[in-house]
Amino acid sequence: MIKGQSKRGKPIIIPKPFLEKIRKDPISFLENLIIDAEANGWDKTDLLKVIGGFFKNNVREWFIDN
Repeated sequence: MIKGQSKRGKPIIIPKPFLEKIRKDPISFLENLIIDAEANGWDKTDLLKVIGGFFKNNVREWFIDN
């Protein structure tokens, strides 16, 4: 369980997944993910542990491979 999560039981904000759509901006996704992580009390280590869960489809495959 993630540090910030264990203090509250559940995340305050559940970040939206990144689906690799043409209109989806990866920079905006990452900026919003960082804001959501801070609201949940996640530090950089926590974020690195969970970030792959917010990638979907081809993005997730790329993340796993790299």
